[in-house]
Amino acid sequence: MEQVIFIIISFVVIVGLFLFALFKFVLVKPNKKALAPKEQDYFGIQNVMVVLDSRTSSASDLQEAIDKFMKHYDELAPSKIQLKNILIALALHKNSNKDIILNTQKKLQELNPDMSSDLEKAVKRGLDARKQSRFN
Repeated sequence: MEQVIFIIISFVVIVGLFLFALFKFVLVKPNKKALAPKEQDYFGIQNVMVVLDSRTSSASDLQEAIDKFMKHYDELAPSKIQLKNILIALALHKNSNKDIILNTQKKLQELNPDMSSDLEKAVKRGLDARKQSRFN
């Protein structure tokens, strides 16, 4: 009689563990999207430069990247060299237009009044290089 009770209890425990494992690991999918927003929320100067350096970026892509850069400007705290490189790359890009270039230059000059002439020179360098690349 004791052996029958032992077998029944063992059977119930094993079936319970099987159902638990089935429910936990097979029927319920783990939520993998919990980490995805953190990866997408990251924004850095490299993201802007990737868009500016890509030949396939459209004018709207450029504008979106610059808008995002301006939105996160304080968090990014770009150096003077990075600001100049962004303006040069923007002026060099074949799909950028005068509105994007001049508005970006104006916003950066407002944020960095001490760099006004440097930012102007950076835009001029980019536009000159752009003009040279069209003739070659």
